[in-house]
Amino acid sequence: MPETRFKPLAWTKLQRGVPCYLPQPPARQRVDVHSPALSVMTDFQRLTPITVRHDMSLDEANRIMGLSHAQYLLVADGQNHLLGIASEASTRGHHPLAVAHQLGIRPGELTVGEVMIKKHDDAEVMHLRDVRTASVGNVLAALKELASPFCLVVDHDEEDHHVLCGIFSLAHIERLMGVTPSVEVAQTFSQVVSSLGR
Repeated sequence: MPETRFKPLAWTKLQRGVPCYLPQPPARQRVDVHSPALSVMTDFQRLTPITVRHDMSLDEANRIMGLSHAQYLLVADGQNHLLGIASEASTRGHHPLAVAHQLGIRPGELTVGEVMIKKHDDAEVMHLRDVRTASVGNVLAALKELASPFCLVVDHDEEDHHVLCGIFSLAHIERLMGVTPSVEVAQTFSQVVSSLGR
């Protein structure tokens, strides 16, 4: 039978003027194209992604991204099935203005679902089993071929169904590599992937 009576730990009064020592984040090693791909993947088991409804207003989504310093939001339907990704590039600047013009509505009336990067059943994903043995250079080459700043990573359950487990973000990889992020995806790829041949 487990012990149910415990002696309480001792305690005391907090002293005045105690400095608050916050834990220092571990120093990140510089990432290059030969680093393991897992070192630049955002692992959803360690960092839960922010997920929003597809009918959320674009203004609210931008507010959430600003407050959380997130570069993207996952977009889901009422059953929590993935519909797409809302990135800063798709929620700010020219893109939402063009979408609003095309739909004949004001930009303030836009929802996340109308500007997101759509991810349907045939969307390209990378498999965790491949990522485990890949390098950052392999990931960059794949993103270039896909012409996309994001790629989701899936694992497989016992029945071989996809289970969303991570994401590669070009902006995140750039930051870890010390590359200055650029606005145009094509320019970004030419900057980052130029190091593949080194």
